[in-house]
Amino acid sequence: MVTVSTYVGFGAALLLGLVVGVAWIVGLVRLLGPVGCWVAIVSVALGGGAIGEAVSARDAVILDARGVTVTARVAAVHDHPQDKHPNSTYDLVGELGLPIPNGTVYGNLHAHAVGDRVLVRYDPEGVAAASAPDDIDFSQDLAIAAALDAVLMAAVAGLGALVVRNGRPRRVPFRRGTVIGQG
Repeated sequence: MVTVSTYVGFGAALLLGLVVGVAWIVGLVRLLGPVGCWVAIVSVALGGGAIGEAVSARDAVILDARGVTVTARVAAVHDHPQDKHPNSTYDLVGELGLPIPNGTVYGNLHAHAVGDRVLVRYDPEGVAAASAPDDIDFSQDLAIAAALDAVLMAAVAGLGALVVRNGRPRRVPFRRGTVIGQG
């Protein structure tokens, strides 16, 4: 996903992710029946977390490869004190007042004021979100995504081993015209 979204585009990565996700869900439900629905829900949650970390890793790759580090000026501050973890977003502009592509960064509540100067790394093409150079950690983002993917692969291997050993779960047949609850 990181490679596809970095070199082909986010739309292609999203389409590929949707196709793989739908195939995953259909396969689990066909293989395991009703239990497969619950397994699919957990799998989609883990997969969503892995995709989120992959997007973060993608931004780190882009910023590392073609990012530019500049001293920017805070043009606007948006405080979010009502959030679970209160924070602020800061709209940044370059030294000459030109906007920075994807130049909104997140930080602690009231960490900066309008006019403050901050060091930021941004993508001139505007694909990746701008970030403080210290916040870019490709290895951590990729490690989390890989760990979540490893859990999913281990679950698939375990389910495959169970199916091979025990066979596919059998469905209870219903007689046509029988009302459930009546014998």
